[in-house]
Amino acid sequence: MLISEKMILPALILCALLGGALAFNPIPVALRPRAPKRVDQSRAKYFTPARASPLSSIESSTPCLSSADISALSSQGYVVVPDFISPGLVSALREDVSALRSVGNFRVARIGQDSTNALNEDVRVAETCFLGRNKLRDSPNESRGRLYDALDAVREDLSGNPALQRKEEAVAPALEKTLDELLYAFYPRGGFYRRHRDSVAGSASVLRIYSLLLYLNDSWEEKDGGKLRMHMDSGGDFLPPGEDPNFIDIEPRGGTLVLFRSDAVPHEVLDTNAERAAVVGWYNRPVNTSDASDLVNDEDKVRALMLVAALVLVGGGLISLLS
Repeated sequence: MLISEKMILPALILCALLGGALAFNPIPVALRPRAPKRVDQSRAKYFTPARASPLSSIESSTPCLSSADISALSSQGYVVVPDFISPGLVSALREDVSALRSVGNFRVARIGQDSTNALNEDVRVAETCFLGRNKLRDSPNESRGRLYDALDAVREDLSGNPALQRKEEAVAPALEKTLDELLYAFYPRGGFYRRHRDSVAGSASVLRIYSLLLYLNDSWEEKDGGKLRMHMDSGGDFLPPGEDPNFIDIEPRGGTLVLFRSDAVPHEVLDTNAERAAVVGWYNRPVNTSDASDLVNDEDKVRALMLVAALVLVGGGLISLLS
């Protein structure tokens, strides 16, 4: 099916004027109240005693990235932040994963972008559950609210931060809060996700600027497997012929936050020998008028037009029509 760019560009411009944001895939919306004031102190304050305590005492303030974290992300293209959230919040979120799986809110994870999204168990064996402040309203959970506050604060730390501007960028990328993608990822024993990139030209994923993982595992040991492997070679989804492997393995210990540039770091989840849980997400830039016309697949252009039309009808809000 052929779609005229003359149809697409005016619609996108109208969308931008209305202040809306375009989602090409059914991605969660993170609409949040103003985040509580954050205190930039050492992360020791985010630890809580091992004994059971009410959720209100899990975090006394919202975690934030340090200047050293921002510097590492800028220079390396990735940063690993141990103990970003407290053990108490890790435990509460892990219990939330179990509760949501028990009532059927998780689905077998697929791979690919846009119209190519499909089940492929040679590439990925996992389950996912979409998250967001407007999601799972029939299963409210206070720990999720604290998670959203923490990740919203991370977005604020990253968005338009001059320290994160790359040489080829005129300015550091701004991030659009209504386009955040967030989900729980659960890997059973024998789970994995082979090497891939999170941002691929010619697809809706090109909006992704930063990828995040926040681990929820309890008492992880080397024998459990499931490490995150970040590839530092010059390849994309595959190691270039004749090039030696070059990678960094990250232990998926509970509370560890990993951030990296979505277009720059191919990565994979190594085979798991024990159940593995994490929060996974992407911070996206705003849509510009060239995005829909840059999509490779005509079906995806139709999807983009449908969503633009829906945005106009609801007065500029972000909605998801397609599943």
